[in-house]
Amino acid sequence: MSPWIIIVILGACAIAYAFIMPRKDKVQQPSHQLVQEMESTLEHYMTEIEQENDALIQRVAELKGEATAADQRLQSQLQELQQRLDQLEQQKVRTTETVLSAPVDSVLGQTSDGLQAQKLLENVREDANQQPGSATAESQVKEENVEPQRESIKDRYKELFRLHDNGKSMDAIAKQTGIQLGEVQLILQLADREDN
Repeated sequence: MSPWIIIVILGACAIAYAFIMPRKDKVQQPSHQLVQEMESTLEHYMTEIEQENDALIQRVAELKGEATAADQRLQSQLQELQQRLDQLEQQKVRTTETVLSAPVDSVLGQTSDGLQAQKLLENVREDANQQPGSATAESQVKEENVEPQRESIKDRYKELFRLHDNGKSMDAIAKQTGIQLGEVQLILQLADREDN
C-alpha cells in the first residue's frame, strides 16, 4: 500500500478517536455527578438518622427517669402502708391485752350495750330507793331479773281488731288502717293462735 493511503487511514483513525474521546468524558461526567448526589443524599439521610437516634436516646433516658421516680414514690407509699399496718397490729394487740386483762364489769361498761344495761340497772335501783321501805333487797333482785310482760297482739293493733269485730272485710281493714292485706291476714291468724 501506498504511504498516502496509510496516512489517510491513520488520520481518519485519529479524527475518529478524537470524536470518541470527548464522548467518554461526557459519559463519565454525569455518572460522577450522580455518585456525588447519591453520596450527599446518603450523608443527609445518615445525619437525620443520627438526630432521630439522639432524640430517641434522650426520650428513653427521660422515661427511665420518670419510671425511677414513680418506683421511688411507690416504694415510699409501700413503706408508709407497712408502717401503718404495723401500728394497727400493735394497737390490736394492746387492745386485746387490755380487754383480756380488764374485769368483765368494766368491759361491759365500755360497750354501748353494757352502758344501756348499766343505766337500766341504775334506774331500777333509783326507783326502788325512791319508794321508802317498800322494797327489800330480794325484791330489787327480782325486779332486775323480771322481763317486762309482752304486749299482746290485740293491744298493738287495736284499730284493726275493732274493725274486724265490726264485721269489716280484710280488704276494707287494709284500706282503712294502711296495712297491707297479707299483713292483716297474718295478724288475725297470730291473734287466733294467741287466744288458743
